[in-house]
Amino acid sequence: MGATLWNPDYSYFRSRISMNKEAIFDYDAKQGYTYGDLERRSNLLSNYLVDKLDVKKGDRIGFCARNCIEHFDAYYATAKTGTILTTYNQLLSENELVAMINNERPKILFYEEIYKNKIERIKSQVSVETYVVVSGARERLEAVHYEDIMAYSNDKYADHTELDLEDIHMIIHTGGTTGVPKGAMISHRALLFNAVSEVLTLDLNSTDSTYLMLPLFHTAGWNVFTLPVLLTGGRVIINKCFEPKLALDIIAAEKPSVMLGVSTIFRMMINTPEFDEADFSSLKWILSGAAPTPLDIMEKFWDKGVKFAAAYGMTEAGPNNLSFTLDQLNMENIRENYESVGKPMLFNQVKVVDQAGEEVGVDVHGEIIWRGPLIFSGYWNDEIETARTLRNGWVHTGDVAKVDEDGNYCIVGRQKNMFITGGENVFPPVIEKEIYKHPKVHEVCVIGVSDAKWGEVGKAIVSTKSNAHLDREDLKRFLKDKLGSIQIPKYLQVVDELPKNSAGKLQRGIVQQLYGQASS
Repeated sequence: MGATLWNPDYSYFRSRISMNKEAIFDYDAKQGYTYGDLERRSNLLSNYLVDKLDVKKGDRIGFCARNCIEHFDAYYATAKTGTILTTYNQLLSENELVAMINNERPKILFYEEIYKNKIERIKSQVSVETYVVVSGARERLEAVHYEDIMAYSNDKYADHTELDLEDIHMIIHTGGTTGVPKGAMISHRALLFNAVSEVLTLDLNSTDSTYLMLPLFHTAGWNVFTLPVLLTGGRVIINKCFEPKLALDIIAAEKPSVMLGVSTIFRMMINTPEFDEADFSSLKWILSGAAPTPLDIMEKFWDKGVKFAAAYGMTEAGPNNLSFTLDQLNMENIRENYESVGKPMLFNQVKVVDQAGEEVGVDVHGEIIWRGPLIFSGYWNDEIETARTLRNGWVHTGDVAKVDEDGNYCIVGRQKNMFITGGENVFPPVIEKEIYKHPKVHEVCVIGVSDAKWGEVGKAIVSTKSNAHLDREDLKRFLKDKLGSIQIPKYLQVVDELPKNSAGKLQRGIVQQLYGQASS
Protein backbone atom coordinates (compact mmCIF):
# COMPACT_ATOMS: atom_id res chain seq x y z
CA MET A 1 0.00 0.00 0.00
CA GLY A 2 3.06 2.24 -0.02
CA ALA A 3 4.79 4.17 2.72
CA THR A 4 2.01 5.86 4.66
CA LEU A 5 3.06 7.36 7.98
CA TRP A 6 0.65 6.22 10.61
CA ASN A 7 -0.10 6.85 14.25
CA PRO A 8 -2.12 3.86 15.48
CA ASP A 9 -2.49 5.23 18.99
CA TYR A 10 -6.19 4.41 19.43
CA SER A 11 -6.04 4.71 23.22
CA TYR A 12 -5.04 8.37 22.82
CA PHE A 13 -7.64 9.10 20.15
CA ARG A 14 -10.45 7.40 22.04
CA SER A 15 -9.45 8.86 25.42
CA ARG A 16 -9.91 12.39 24.01
CA ILE A 17 -13.53 11.51 23.25
CA SER A 18 -14.42 9.10 26.06
CA MET A 19 -11.97 9.93 28.85
CA ASN A 20 -14.24 8.98 31.76
CA LYS A 21 -16.21 6.18 30.15
CA GLU A 22 -15.50 2.63 31.31
CA ALA A 23 -13.64 0.69 28.65
CA ILE A 24 -12.73 -2.57 30.39
CA PHE A 25 -14.22 -4.26 33.42
CA ASP A 26 -12.18 -6.96 35.14
CA TYR A 27 -14.85 -9.18 36.67
CA ASP A 28 -12.41 -11.20 38.80
CA ALA A 29 -11.00 -8.09 40.45
CA LYS A 30 -14.29 -6.14 40.25
CA GLN A 31 -12.19 -3.33 38.80
CA GLY A 32 -13.18 -1.00 35.99
CA TYR A 33 -10.79 0.93 33.74
CA THR A 34 -11.82 4.03 31.82
CA TYR A 35 -10.43 5.04 28.45
CA GLY A 36 -8.43 7.64 30.34
CA ASP A 37 -7.00 4.88 32.54
CA LEU A 38 -5.98 2.89 29.46
CA GLU A 39 -4.21 5.93 28.02
CA ARG A 40 -2.32 6.65 31.24
CA ARG A 41 -1.37 3.01 31.82
CA SER A 42 -0.15 2.53 28.27
CA ASN A 43 1.89 5.76 28.48
CA LEU A 44 3.53 4.53 31.68
CA LEU A 45 4.37 1.19 30.09
CA SER A 46 5.60 2.81 26.85
CA ASN A 47 7.88 5.25 28.62
CA TYR A 48 9.22 2.58 30.96
CA LEU A 49 9.99 0.25 28.05
CA VAL A 50 11.87 2.97 26.20
CA ASP A 51 13.53 4.76 29.12
CA LYS A 52 14.42 1.82 31.34
CA LEU A 53 14.52 -1.24 29.11
CA ASP A 54 15.82 0.36 25.91
CA VAL A 55 13.22 -1.10 23.56
CA LYS A 56 13.26 0.05 19.96
CA LYS A 57 10.95 -0.16 17.00
CA GLY A 58 10.59 -3.76 15.86
CA ASP A 59 11.52 -5.36 19.20
CA ARG A 60 9.17 -8.10 20.29
CA ILE A 61 7.30 -7.91 23.59
CA GLY A 62 6.08 -11.33 24.76
CA PHE A 63 3.18 -12.22 27.04
CA CYS A 64 2.54 -15.48 28.86
CA ALA A 65 -0.55 -14.83 30.98
CA ARG A 66 -4.29 -15.39 31.18
CA ASN A 67 -6.65 -12.59 30.17
CA CYS A 68 -5.81 -9.47 32.18
CA ILE A 69 -5.64 -5.69 31.91
CA GLU A 70 -1.88 -5.84 31.30
CA HIS A 71 -2.53 -7.34 27.86
CA PHE A 72 -4.39 -4.17 26.89
CA ASP A 73 -1.70 -1.92 28.32
CA ALA A 74 0.78 -3.81 26.14
CA TYR A 75 -1.40 -3.65 23.03
CA TYR A 76 -1.61 0.14 23.18
CA ALA A 77 2.00 0.55 24.36
CA THR A 78 3.36 -1.44 21.43
CA ALA A 79 1.41 0.87 19.12
CA LYS A 80 3.09 3.86 20.77
CA THR A 81 6.61 2.36 20.63
CA GLY A 82 6.52 0.57 17.29
CA THR A 83 7.26 -2.71 19.02
CA ILE A 84 5.54 -6.02 18.25
CA LEU A 85 3.25 -7.77 20.73
CA THR A 86 3.41 -11.57 20.68
CA THR A 87 1.07 -13.48 23.00
CA TYR A 88 1.96 -17.06 23.89
CA ASN A 89 -0.36 -19.86 24.87
CA GLN A 90 0.83 -20.41 28.42
CA LEU A 91 -0.64 -23.93 28.43
CA LEU A 92 1.71 -25.21 25.73
CA SER A 93 4.52 -27.56 26.64
CA GLU A 94 7.88 -26.11 27.64
CA ASN A 95 9.45 -27.45 24.44
CA GLU A 96 6.84 -25.69 22.31
CA LEU A 97 7.27 -22.41 24.19
CA VAL A 98 11.05 -22.61 23.86
CA ALA A 99 10.78 -23.18 20.10
CA MET A 100 8.38 -20.26 19.64
CA ILE A 101 10.34 -17.87 21.86
CA ASN A 102 13.63 -18.73 20.17
CA ASN A 103 12.04 -18.13 16.78
CA GLU A 104 10.58 -14.73 17.69
CA ARG A 105 13.20 -13.65 20.25
CA PRO A 106 11.16 -11.27 22.40
CA LYS A 107 13.34 -8.78 24.24
CA ILE A 108 10.96 -8.75 27.22
CA LEU A 109 8.65 -11.48 28.48
CA PHE A 110 5.75 -10.63 30.78
CA TYR A 111 4.37 -13.59 32.70
CA GLU A 112 1.79 -14.38 35.34
CA GLU A 113 2.98 -15.61 38.73
CA ILE A 114 1.23 -18.97 38.48
CA TYR A 115 3.50 -19.86 35.55
CA LYS A 116 6.74 -19.02 37.35
CA ASN A 117 7.93 -22.64 37.56
CA LYS A 118 7.48 -23.16 33.83
CA ILE A 119 9.25 -19.87 33.07
CA GLU A 120 12.12 -20.70 35.42
CA ARG A 121 12.65 -24.02 33.65
CA ILE A 122 12.88 -22.45 30.19
CA LYS A 123 15.03 -19.41 31.06
CA SER A 124 18.32 -21.15 30.34
CA GLN A 125 17.07 -22.19 26.89
CA VAL A 126 15.97 -18.77 25.59
CA SER A 127 17.58 -15.35 25.20
CA VAL A 128 14.99 -13.05 26.78
CA GLU A 129 16.70 -9.97 28.27
CA THR A 130 14.12 -8.97 30.88
CA TYR A 131 11.30 -10.81 32.61
CA VAL A 132 8.40 -8.89 34.15
CA VAL A 133 5.83 -10.39 36.52
CA VAL A 134 2.36 -8.97 35.94
CA SER A 135 0.29 -7.56 38.78
CA GLY A 136 -0.80 -9.56 41.76
CA ALA A 137 2.40 -11.45 42.52
CA ARG A 138 2.68 -12.32 46.20
CA GLU A 139 6.47 -12.27 46.25
CA ARG A 140 9.19 -10.50 44.32
CA LEU A 141 10.16 -12.95 41.60
CA GLU A 142 12.04 -10.68 39.20
CA ALA A 143 13.97 -7.44 39.14
CA VAL A 144 10.93 -5.83 37.51
CA HIS A 145 7.35 -6.30 38.63
CA TYR A 146 4.41 -4.67 36.92
CA GLU A 147 3.74 -2.51 39.96
CA ASP A 148 7.14 -0.87 39.34
CA ILE A 149 6.01 0.13 35.87
CA MET A 150 2.68 1.51 37.05
CA ALA A 151 4.55 3.55 39.69
CA TYR A 152 6.95 5.06 37.12
CA SER A 153 7.19 8.84 37.21
CA ASN A 154 6.77 9.46 33.48
CA ASP A 155 3.16 9.19 32.33
CA LYS A 156 3.43 11.85 29.62
CA TYR A 157 1.95 11.15 26.21
CA ALA A 158 4.22 8.57 24.59
CA ASP A 159 4.86 9.11 20.90
CA HIS A 160 8.15 7.35 20.33
CA THR A 161 8.03 6.49 16.66
CA GLU A 162 6.22 6.99 13.38
CA LEU A 163 4.95 3.89 11.69
CA ASP A 164 3.82 2.65 8.32
CA LEU A 165 0.49 0.90 7.94
CA GLU A 166 2.41 -2.19 6.83
CA ASP A 167 4.57 -2.30 9.98
CA ILE A 168 3.85 -5.35 12.09
CA HIS A 169 1.97 -4.77 15.34
CA MET A 170 1.25 -8.32 16.51
CA ILE A 171 2.39 -11.88 16.09
CA ILE A 172 -0.63 -14.11 16.60
CA HIS A 173 -0.10 -17.85 16.53
CA THR A 174 -2.15 -20.23 14.43
CA GLY A 175 -4.13 -22.96 16.13
CA GLY A 176 -1.24 -25.40 16.22
CA THR A 177 -3.41 -28.52 15.97
CA THR A 178 -0.35 -30.22 14.45
CA GLY A 179 3.22 -29.20 15.18
CA VAL A 180 4.51 -26.00 16.78
CA PRO A 181 2.15 -23.06 16.08
CA LYS A 182 3.31 -20.65 13.38
CA GLY A 183 3.50 -16.93 14.13
CA ALA A 184 1.24 -14.95 11.80
CA MET A 185 2.46 -11.38 11.33
CA ILE A 186 -0.44 -8.95 11.72
CA SER A 187 0.14 -5.41 10.48
CA HIS A 188 -1.38 -2.16 11.70
CA ARG A 189 -3.27 -2.12 8.42
CA ALA A 190 -4.82 -5.54 9.04
CA LEU A 191 -5.80 -4.70 12.62
CA LEU A 192 -7.40 -1.43 11.54
CA PHE A 193 -9.38 -2.89 8.65
CA ASN A 194 -10.52 -5.90 10.70
CA ALA A 195 -11.89 -3.58 13.37
CA VAL A 196 -13.57 -1.20 10.93
CA SER A 197 -14.96 -4.10 8.89
CA GLU A 198 -16.66 -5.54 11.94
CA VAL A 199 -17.93 -2.19 13.21
CA LEU A 200 -19.55 -1.40 9.86
CA THR A 201 -20.74 -4.89 8.93
CA LEU A 202 -22.26 -5.72 12.31
CA ASP A 203 -23.35 -2.16 13.13
CA LEU A 204 -21.43 -1.88 16.40
CA ASN A 205 -21.41 1.40 18.34
CA SER A 206 -20.46 2.95 21.67
CA THR A 207 -23.48 1.43 23.41
CA ASP A 208 -22.27 -2.10 22.71
CA SER A 209 -20.45 -4.31 25.17
CA THR A 210 -18.93 -7.76 24.90
CA TYR A 211 -17.81 -10.47 27.28
CA LEU A 212 -14.43 -11.88 26.25
CA MET A 213 -14.64 -15.66 26.63
CA LEU A 214 -11.66 -16.57 24.41
CA PRO A 215 -7.98 -16.29 25.37
CA LEU A 216 -5.85 -13.37 24.24
CA PHE A 217 -3.34 -15.65 22.56
CA HIS A 218 -6.06 -16.35 19.97
CA THR A 219 -6.86 -14.01 17.07
CA ALA A 220 -10.58 -14.07 17.85
CA GLY A 221 -9.84 -12.97 21.41
CA TRP A 222 -8.45 -9.72 20.03
CA ASN A 223 -10.05 -9.13 16.68
CA VAL A 224 -13.63 -10.32 17.04
CA PHE A 225 -15.53 -7.79 19.15
CA THR A 226 -12.74 -6.85 21.60
CA LEU A 227 -10.75 -4.34 19.53
CA PRO A 228 -13.76 -3.30 17.41
CA VAL A 229 -15.83 -2.54 20.53
CA LEU A 230 -12.95 -0.57 22.06
CA LEU A 231 -12.57 1.36 18.82
CA THR A 232 -16.23 2.45 19.02
CA GLY A 233 -15.99 3.46 22.68
CA GLY A 234 -17.91 0.46 23.99
CA ARG A 235 -17.21 -1.78 26.98
CA VAL A 236 -15.30 -5.08 27.23
CA ILE A 237 -15.77 -7.45 30.17
CA ILE A 238 -12.83 -9.74 30.97
CA ASN A 239 -11.92 -12.45 33.43
CA LYS A 240 -8.85 -14.64 33.55
CA CYS A 241 -10.26 -17.76 31.95
CA PHE A 242 -13.52 -19.32 30.88
CA GLU A 243 -15.58 -21.38 33.31
CA PRO A 244 -19.16 -22.19 32.24
CA LYS A 245 -21.13 -21.39 35.39
CA LEU A 246 -19.09 -18.24 35.99
CA ALA A 247 -19.71 -17.22 32.39
CA LEU A 248 -23.46 -17.45 32.92
CA ASP A 249 -23.13 -15.33 36.05
CA ILE A 250 -21.09 -12.70 34.21
CA ILE A 251 -23.56 -12.51 31.34
CA ALA A 252 -26.47 -12.04 33.76
CA ALA A 253 -24.66 -9.44 35.87
CA GLU A 254 -22.78 -7.41 33.26
CA LYS A 255 -25.28 -7.67 30.40
CA PRO A 256 -23.11 -7.78 27.25
CA SER A 257 -24.88 -6.96 24.00
CA VAL A 258 -22.80 -9.14 21.65
CA MET A 259 -20.64 -12.18 22.23
CA LEU A 260 -18.39 -14.69 20.46
CA GLY A 261 -17.42 -18.22 21.45
CA VAL A 262 -16.54 -21.64 20.06
CA SER A 263 -18.64 -24.78 20.06
CA THR A 264 -16.67 -26.41 22.88
CA ILE A 265 -17.38 -23.66 25.39
CA PHE A 266 -20.98 -23.32 24.26
CA ARG A 267 -21.45 -27.05 24.84
CA MET A 268 -19.99 -26.63 28.33
CA MET A 269 -22.50 -23.83 28.95
CA ILE A 270 -25.56 -25.75 27.78
CA ASN A 271 -24.50 -28.76 29.87
CA THR A 272 -24.39 -26.60 33.00
CA PRO A 273 -27.48 -27.12 35.21
CA GLU A 274 -27.88 -23.35 35.54
CA PHE A 275 -28.24 -22.87 31.76
CA ASP A 276 -32.02 -23.35 31.67
CA GLU A 277 -32.53 -20.42 34.06
CA ALA A 278 -29.70 -18.27 32.67
CA ASP A 279 -30.48 -14.69 31.66
CA PHE A 280 -29.48 -13.85 28.09
CA SER A 281 -31.91 -10.97 27.67
CA SER A 282 -29.18 -8.37 27.13
CA LEU A 283 -27.70 -10.13 24.10
CA LYS A 284 -28.65 -8.95 20.64
CA TRP A 285 -26.93 -12.02 19.20
CA ILE A 286 -24.12 -14.53 19.62
CA LEU A 287 -21.61 -15.69 17.01
CA SER A 288 -19.76 -19.00 17.07
CA GLY A 289 -16.53 -19.58 15.17
CA ALA A 290 -13.24 -21.53 14.89
CA ALA A 291 -15.00 -24.83 14.08
CA PRO A 292 -18.45 -26.05 12.95
CA THR A 293 -21.13 -25.65 15.60
CA PRO A 294 -23.50 -28.61 15.99
CA LEU A 295 -27.20 -27.95 15.53
CA ASP A 296 -28.12 -29.13 19.04
CA ILE A 297 -26.03 -26.31 20.55
CA MET A 298 -27.69 -23.71 18.34
CA GLU A 299 -31.13 -25.00 19.21
CA LYS A 300 -30.50 -24.58 22.94
CA PHE A 301 -29.81 -20.87 22.43
CA TRP A 302 -32.64 -20.42 19.91
CA ASP A 303 -35.03 -21.94 22.44
CA LYS A 304 -34.01 -19.14 24.82
CA GLY A 305 -34.78 -16.54 22.18
CA VAL A 306 -31.13 -15.76 21.39
CA LYS A 307 -30.09 -15.09 17.81
CA PHE A 308 -27.21 -17.54 17.51
CA ALA A 309 -25.32 -18.24 14.27
CA ALA A 310 -22.00 -19.51 12.99
CA ALA A 311 -19.37 -17.26 11.42
CA TYR A 312 -16.07 -17.91 9.68
CA GLY A 313 -12.60 -16.44 9.85
CA MET A 314 -8.98 -17.46 10.13
CA THR A 315 -5.88 -15.85 11.61
CA GLU A 316 -4.23 -15.40 8.24
CA ALA A 317 -7.27 -13.98 6.42
CA GLY A 318 -8.88 -11.73 9.00
CA PRO A 319 -10.51 -13.15 11.08
CA ASN A 320 -13.53 -10.97 10.23
CA ASN A 321 -14.37 -12.71 6.97
CA LEU A 322 -17.88 -14.22 6.85
CA SER A 323 -20.88 -13.48 9.03
CA PHE A 324 -24.59 -12.91 9.02
CA THR A 325 -25.84 -9.45 9.91
CA LEU A 326 -28.10 -10.90 12.57
CA ASP A 327 -29.88 -7.64 13.30
CA GLN A 328 -31.39 -7.95 9.84
CA LEU A 329 -32.55 -11.57 10.23
CA ASN A 330 -35.45 -13.00 12.17
CA MET A 331 -35.21 -16.31 14.02
CA GLU A 332 -36.84 -18.19 11.16
CA ASN A 333 -34.18 -16.97 8.72
CA ILE A 334 -31.43 -17.95 11.13
CA ARG A 335 -32.84 -21.45 11.59
CA GLU A 336 -33.23 -21.92 7.84
CA ASN A 337 -29.61 -20.93 7.18
CA TYR A 338 -27.94 -22.64 10.14
CA GLU A 339 -25.49 -24.52 7.90
CA SER A 340 -24.19 -21.29 6.40
CA VAL A 341 -21.64 -18.85 7.82
CA GLY A 342 -23.10 -15.82 6.07
CA LYS A 343 -21.79 -13.34 3.55
CA PRO A 344 -18.39 -11.63 3.17
CA MET A 345 -17.82 -8.80 5.60
CA LEU A 346 -16.67 -5.38 4.36
CA PHE A 347 -13.32 -5.01 2.53
CA ASN A 348 -12.97 -8.76 1.89
CA GLN A 349 -12.30 -10.08 -1.59
CA VAL A 350 -13.16 -13.77 -1.79
CA LYS A 351 -13.28 -16.55 -4.36
CA VAL A 352 -14.06 -20.26 -4.31
CA VAL A 353 -11.69 -21.93 -6.78
CA ASP A 354 -10.93 -25.36 -8.21
CA GLN A 355 -7.51 -27.03 -8.28
CA ALA A 356 -6.56 -25.00 -11.36
CA GLY A 357 -7.34 -21.75 -9.55
CA GLU A 358 -10.47 -21.07 -11.59
CA GLU A 359 -13.53 -19.72 -9.82
CA VAL A 360 -16.34 -22.26 -9.52
CA GLY A 361 -20.07 -21.76 -9.83
CA VAL A 362 -22.98 -21.81 -7.40
CA ASP A 363 -23.11 -24.83 -5.05
CA VAL A 364 -19.81 -26.22 -6.40
CA HIS A 365 -17.14 -27.24 -3.91
CA GLY A 366 -13.77 -25.49 -4.07
CA GLU A 367 -11.07 -23.90 -1.93
CA ILE A 368 -12.01 -20.55 -0.42
CA ILE A 369 -9.31 -17.89 -0.83
CA TRP A 370 -9.06 -14.29 0.39
CA ARG A 371 -7.46 -11.01 -0.62
CA GLY A 372 -7.68 -7.46 0.68
CA PRO A 373 -6.56 -5.22 3.54
CA LEU A 374 -7.60 -7.65 6.31
CA ILE A 375 -5.04 -10.35 5.50
CA PHE A 376 -1.82 -11.13 7.32
CA SER A 377 1.72 -10.34 6.15
CA GLY A 378 3.21 -13.83 6.28
CA TYR A 379 4.65 -16.09 8.96
CA TRP A 380 7.49 -14.91 11.16
CA ASN A 381 10.79 -16.44 9.99
CA ASP A 382 9.05 -18.96 7.74
CA GLU A 383 9.32 -18.12 4.07
CA ILE A 384 8.36 -21.62 2.92
CA GLU A 385 5.01 -21.70 4.74
CA THR A 386 4.38 -18.07 3.79
CA ALA A 387 4.85 -18.93 0.11
CA ARG A 388 2.50 -21.90 0.42
CA THR A 389 -0.27 -19.84 2.02
CA LEU A 390 0.15 -16.39 0.46
CA ARG A 391 0.15 -16.71 -3.34
CA ASN A 392 -0.22 -13.79 -5.74
CA GLY A 393 -1.72 -11.74 -2.93
CA TRP A 394 -4.34 -14.36 -2.05
CA VAL A 395 -4.50 -16.28 1.23
CA HIS A 396 -5.09 -19.94 0.37
CA THR A 397 -7.02 -21.31 3.31
CA GLY A 398 -7.17 -25.03 2.60
CA ASP A 399 -10.88 -24.81 3.52
CA VAL A 400 -13.43 -26.29 1.13
CA ALA A 401 -16.52 -24.15 0.67
CA LYS A 402 -19.49 -23.53 -1.57
CA VAL A 403 -21.64 -20.46 -2.14
CA ASP A 404 -25.38 -20.61 -2.76
CA GLU A 405 -27.49 -18.53 -5.14
CA ASP A 406 -28.19 -15.99 -2.37
CA GLY A 407 -24.49 -15.38 -1.79
CA ASN A 408 -24.30 -17.27 1.49
CA TYR A 409 -21.19 -19.35 2.09
CA CYS A 410 -21.01 -22.82 3.60
CA ILE A 411 -17.72 -24.31 4.83
CA VAL A 412 -17.68 -27.98 3.88
CA GLY A 413 -14.38 -29.04 5.45
CA ARG A 414 -10.60 -28.93 5.24
CA GLN A 415 -8.84 -30.18 2.12
CA LYS A 416 -6.33 -32.09 4.24
CA ASN A 417 -9.10 -33.71 6.32
CA MET A 418 -11.07 -34.91 3.31
CA PHE A 419 -10.76 -38.59 2.51
CA ILE A 420 -11.55 -40.50 -0.71
CA THR A 421 -13.80 -43.54 -0.73
CA GLY A 422 -14.02 -45.42 -4.00
CA GLY A 423 -12.93 -42.30 -5.87
CA GLU A 424 -15.47 -40.04 -4.16
CA ASN A 425 -14.50 -37.09 -1.94
CA VAL A 426 -15.94 -37.32 1.57
CA PHE A 427 -15.93 -34.36 3.95
CA PRO A 428 -16.04 -35.22 7.69
CA PRO A 429 -18.07 -32.16 8.83
CA VAL A 430 -21.01 -33.30 6.68
CA ILE A 431 -21.03 -36.64 8.52
CA GLU A 432 -20.36 -35.11 11.94
CA LYS A 433 -23.33 -32.78 11.57
CA GLU A 434 -25.67 -35.77 11.35
CA ILE A 435 -23.95 -37.82 14.06
CA TYR A 436 -24.36 -34.90 16.47
CA LYS A 437 -28.12 -35.35 16.15
CA HIS A 438 -27.90 -38.77 17.82
CA PRO A 439 -29.24 -38.38 21.36
CA LYS A 440 -26.34 -40.29 22.93
CA VAL A 441 -23.51 -38.36 21.23
CA HIS A 442 -21.61 -35.70 23.15
CA GLU A 443 -18.73 -35.00 20.70
CA VAL A 444 -17.56 -36.59 17.49
CA CYS A 445 -14.67 -36.48 15.05
CA VAL A 446 -14.74 -38.39 11.76
CA ILE A 447 -11.47 -39.36 10.05
CA GLY A 448 -10.45 -41.47 7.08
CA VAL A 449 -8.63 -44.77 7.63
CA SER A 450 -7.07 -47.17 5.12
CA ASP A 451 -9.23 -49.85 3.55
CA ALA A 452 -8.13 -52.56 1.09
CA LYS A 453 -11.31 -52.37 -1.00
CA TRP A 454 -12.28 -48.69 -0.96
CA GLY A 455 -8.91 -47.02 -0.41
CA GLU A 456 -10.22 -45.12 2.60
CA VAL A 457 -13.34 -45.37 4.71
CA GLY A 458 -14.77 -43.32 7.54
CA LYS A 459 -14.17 -43.87 11.21
CA ALA A 460 -16.16 -42.02 13.87
CA ILE A 461 -14.47 -41.29 17.19
CA VAL A 462 -17.22 -40.43 19.64
CA SER A 463 -17.64 -39.45 23.27
CA THR A 464 -21.12 -40.11 24.62
CA LYS A 465 -23.37 -38.33 27.07
CA SER A 466 -23.18 -39.72 30.61
CA ASN A 467 -21.09 -42.67 29.34
CA ALA A 468 -24.06 -44.02 27.39
CA HIS A 469 -23.53 -47.20 25.37
CA LEU A 470 -23.32 -46.72 21.60
CA ASP A 471 -22.36 -49.34 19.04
CA ARG A 472 -21.72 -49.18 15.32
CA GLU A 473 -24.98 -50.88 14.32
CA ASP A 474 -26.98 -48.38 16.37
CA LEU A 475 -25.15 -45.51 14.68
CA LYS A 476 -25.54 -47.09 11.23
CA ARG A 477 -29.31 -47.42 11.67
CA PHE A 478 -29.53 -43.82 12.85
CA LEU A 479 -27.61 -42.50 9.81
CA LYS A 480 -29.20 -44.75 7.18
CA ASP A 481 -31.71 -42.19 5.88
CA LYS A 482 -29.53 -39.17 6.58
CA LEU A 483 -26.31 -39.91 4.67
CA GLY A 484 -25.19 -41.72 1.55
CA SER A 485 -23.79 -45.21 2.01
CA ILE A 486 -20.19 -44.10 1.40
CA GLN A 487 -20.55 -41.41 4.06
CA ILE A 488 -21.68 -43.72 6.87
CA PRO A 489 -18.58 -44.56 8.93
CA LYS A 490 -17.45 -48.17 8.65
CA TYR A 491 -15.86 -48.00 12.09
CA LEU A 492 -16.83 -46.51 15.44
CA GLN A 493 -14.63 -45.99 18.47
CA VAL A 494 -16.06 -44.63 21.70
CA VAL A 495 -13.62 -42.64 23.89
CA ASP A 496 -13.88 -40.71 27.13
CA GLU A 497 -12.86 -37.38 25.62
CA LEU A 498 -11.69 -35.96 22.32
CA PRO A 499 -8.41 -34.01 22.31
CA LYS A 500 -8.74 -30.24 22.00
CA ASN A 501 -6.30 -27.36 22.20
CA SER A 502 -6.56 -24.70 24.89
CA ALA A 503 -8.75 -22.53 22.64
CA GLY A 504 -11.30 -25.37 22.60
CA LYS A 505 -10.60 -26.41 19.02
CA LEU A 506 -10.65 -30.10 18.13
CA GLN A 507 -7.14 -31.39 17.36
CA ARG A 508 -7.83 -33.54 14.32
CA GLY A 509 -4.16 -34.30 13.80
CA ILE A 510 -3.92 -35.86 17.24
CA VAL A 511 -7.18 -37.74 16.69
CA GLN A 512 -5.68 -39.16 13.49
CA GLN A 513 -2.49 -40.18 15.31
CA LEU A 514 -4.35 -41.83 18.19
CA TYR A 515 -7.21 -43.50 16.36
CA GLY A 516 -6.21 -43.66 12.69
CA GLN A 517 -6.41 -47.43 12.45
CA ALA A 518 -9.30 -49.62 11.38
CA SER A 519 -11.25 -51.04 14.33
CA SER A 520 -14.44 -52.91 15.09
